[in-house]
Amino acid sequence: MFLRDYWYAAGFSEEVGRAFLARTYLGEDVVLFRKEDGTPVALENRCAHRRLPLSMGKLIGDTLECGYHGLLYDCHGVCIKIPGQDRIPRGTAVKSYPIVDRHRYLWIWMGDPERADESKIPDFGWIDDSSYGVSNIKFRHDAHVQLIIDNLMDLSHLAYVHPTTTGSPEIAELARIETVREGETVSVKRWMEDVPPARTFREFGGYNGNIDSWQVSEFSPPTYIRVSYGSRGTGKGVPPGSWFDDQGHWGFYVFHGLTPETEVTAHQFRYIAFDKGIGNEQETEEFIRQCDQIITEDSVLFPVQQRAIDDDPEDTDAWNINEQVRLVHDGGLMQARQIVRELLARQTASNGNETPRDSAGAAAPR
Repeated sequence: MFLRDYWYAAGFSEEVGRAFLARTYLGEDVVLFRKEDGTPVALENRCAHRRLPLSMGKLIGDTLECGYHGLLYDCHGVCIKIPGQDRIPRGTAVKSYPIVDRHRYLWIWMGDPERADESKIPDFGWIDDSSYGVSNIKFRHDAHVQLIIDNLMDLSHLAYVHPTTTGSPEIAELARIETVREGETVSVKRWMEDVPPARTFREFGGYNGNIDSWQVSEFSPPTYIRVSYGSRGTGKGVPPGSWFDDQGHWGFYVFHGLTPETEVTAHQFRYIAFDKGIGNEQETEEFIRQCDQIITEDSVLFPVQQRAIDDDPEDTDAWNINEQVRLVHDGGLMQARQIVRELLARQTASNGNETPRDSAGAAAPR
């Protein structure tokens, strides 16, 4: 089950041009392209006639011609011409999806088009700030999207998965943790005082001694994740307030657009935003390389986890990993799961269907 009436990351704005880009979101095959004026378009990627993917056709101006029998569709998915006949049968159309360019992402609305509210697009505005340098990377994971959310809401794993970049033993052993839920958003604050800086902070923060450092992971439904890293010389402590905006002496932002492809596969579109004064071109490239190394190291874990879940004799799934084994670091990811469960139950009830149930047959909480 997926939350439908939300904007999902369809990809990076730069990925889509006049050439077709075919992707699957929430189990639906979609073809992306831009009109001649640059406006993005998202249509169901199958012809209404014999279901050939429209991405195998061609663009003629702002119309899309099917590569099988030449049916011609406008940018709203309506068939406007069938070669060899004047009458177009009723219902000869494909689904059109609202799609918007914002914060260097393309955002696609997978639910009721009448409910598509652009004010609900997540605030990734730091990416647009010209004072920041930015870099992106994307992945397609053979894993449930919830496994990626779990990873980003529990940064204790930095100590073990990323020990050569942002990770250090203190992140797991000494960090104090506070989990805060406000409405449908949950934030996990982690902070450490008077600890040795991890490699990335030492090299690019310019530290020679111990530091105070903090991280904030923030989840909003359906799958939006923002992470902020901050630090400063030891003795001053962590800043008051939310910490997300205050990165102290040195830090950087990470933005994740996560989109389920199917129940067991997912897209991840990640941007980092960082101080342009990080160093010369070579040093900046090294910082970006380290950030890409981090997410690449994570990407190795997810398909292995998914296979282990699929093979588990206890008949578990990504939603129902053994909750009896709960760690102090699990507060944020459990809250994120709870928010999604509540919203799924509400969505199901509004559709007049039965209460959704997990793989063990238990009703999702309302």
